[in-house]
Amino acid sequence: MKRAHRWLAVGALLTSLWCAGCATSRIAPEPVEADRFERVNRGIYRFNRGLDRNLVRPLARAYDKVVPYPVEHRVRNFFINLRAPTDILNNLLQAKFKPGFADLGRFLLNSTAGIGGFFDPAKKLGLERHPEDFGQTLAVWGVPSGGYLMLPILGPGTLRDQGAWWALDVRTDVIWRVDDQSTRNSLVVWRFISDRAVLLPAERTLEESFDEYALLRDAYLQRRRYQIYDEAPPEDEDYLYLDDED
Repeated sequence: MKRAHRWLAVGALLTSLWCAGCATSRIAPEPVEADRFERVNRGIYRFNRGLDRNLVRPLARAYDKVVPYPVEHRVRNFFINLRAPTDILNNLLQAKFKPGFADLGRFLLNSTAGIGGFFDPAKKLGLERHPEDFGQTLAVWGVPSGGYLMLPILGPGTLRDQGAWWALDVRTDVIWRVDDQSTRNSLVVWRFISDRAVLLPAERTLEESFDEYALLRDAYLQRRRYQIYDEAPPEDEDYLYLDDED
């Protein structure tokens, strides 16, 4: 908990320094970019898809069948609560003080009255989650995406977002701060399987598409854009950034 407090203090300090030179945050328009790493991305996607079909998806299906929904719902609450420090810090770094402090209150309430986050009393009090990550923060600061980038196991992202995850988000993720390696690895795998189980209903749409890779890429970039603009992107801007450079 002391480490989490240090992260929040650093976040608040950086936010105050950054905001000293600007009254409001401005998101730089994303450049129209080709899928510049497409050849490599498609190769990595084939690897990820093969791993998913042969290992991850069967585990997710077994998990979904064995674990009752009420139990899985509590588990999801627990994992979401552990992501709260990342949400809090990145809200503050984007000068979103009201959502940031609301998420702080939500985290403290759910971690105590919610028994470690398994229950969500904060939601009943109207304290909704405001998910943010360092990739979104960099986008708000005007850092370009750098192009779509698929990584082994970690999946889709952009050069900016994948780097941001390694630079900051993984360090504020409570699970990755667990000292005992066996416990940490177990929690990471458990969350990974739980996250994959949530995606099972969308499996048919992906498999019926003409080009799975292109569908996933376009869906990811569109969803990412909505996240960066807090669900209200400007209407006069291209939303996929995937025109050819030719």
